[in-house]
Amino acid sequence: MQKKKHSIKAIAKELNISVTTVSFVLNGKAEENRISQKLIDKVQAYVKEIGYHPSQLAKSLRTGKSNIIVFMVEDISNPFFATIAKLIEDRAFIDGYKIIYCSTNNDPYKTMGLIRMFKDLQVDGYILTPPVGMDPKLIDELSKERNPLILFDRYLPEVDSSHVVIDNFQGAKQGLDLFLQNGLKKIGFITLDSDQSQMHDRREAYEQVCKAEGIKERVLKIPFDTYSSVETEKVIENYFLENKDLEAVFFATNYLAMKGMQVIKQLGIKIPDDLAVIAFDDNEFFKFNTPSVTSIVQPKEEIAQNLIQLMFKLINTDVEKRKSSKIVLQASLKERESSKKYVKVGK
Repeated sequence: MQKKKHSIKAIAKELNISVTTVSFVLNGKAEENRISQKLIDKVQAYVKEIGYHPSQLAKSLRTGKSNIIVFMVEDISNPFFATIAKLIEDRAFIDGYKIIYCSTNNDPYKTMGLIRMFKDLQVDGYILTPPVGMDPKLIDELSKERNPLILFDRYLPEVDSSHVVIDNFQGAKQGLDLFLQNGLKKIGFITLDSDQSQMHDRREAYEQVCKAEGIKERVLKIPFDTYSSVETEKVIENYFLENKDLEAVFFATNYLAMKGMQVIKQLGIKIPDDLAVIAFDDNEFFKFNTPSVTSIVQPKEEIAQNLIQLMFKLINTDVEKRKSSKIVLQASLKERESSKKYVKVGK
């Protein structure tokens, strides 16, 4: 037998009270509308008895508020994004909010399709890592709408939108300075072929260090959509074969570092004896790798805390009174075995 569907109208009829009264009780507005405690208890007891749960969609369409925040990143399975998602989910739950997270695959068309869908669901806000090719005008329009938008991990310089990012330039420079302190100047840099703000700032740190120290730039750019492919392994292999005198290499992401170290091992290059290695963004794998991997650590808990606090602040501020907040946090250097290059005497 099909389970009977209940509605506010049916509940009101059964209890012989008005639909408005039932609505006020279910939406927590009974006391402010002077509904007696006896009637509140009566409605709540009956709702519990029949197992009625109001439609979230219907409620959001009626009130314009869903208590839902969307977390949209390029790949939710990436450990960095997954950790941030869990942290903000736990914090949001305390305040009665739920988080929907999804992957954009770094595709601007998929991103806009998702945003249109979430608009229809009346979500209360968006946390977004903007993909390559995302139209700045669309981001600017979203930033000015009632439901706030916060850019995360990266930003668009031409758009005055709230964002929470780390100082990627300073983070990368910490690693490069460590190479220099260890007497290493033949430094390579392997990055994504992307001009997104975070990748641009990491690469700029390398370029400025090379210029200041008179070091030859040796940059390898990997297309974003091919970094996990067999072809990329070959490209990285050729890079090391063509730069056999390298003393150190800085990987601009942790997944490039994992791919690169796989190639390094296949080539018989020993870390750190033959080549020192540093990766941007720490990973659990780096602690247990042999040798353990020096990395630039992003403050995940601090990032998550700032994201959710800023979101609540924007949600609770009238659109006309909102001001964009640009939060830049500091990364730290976790020194491990891979950067301890042993410079041979007479080399």
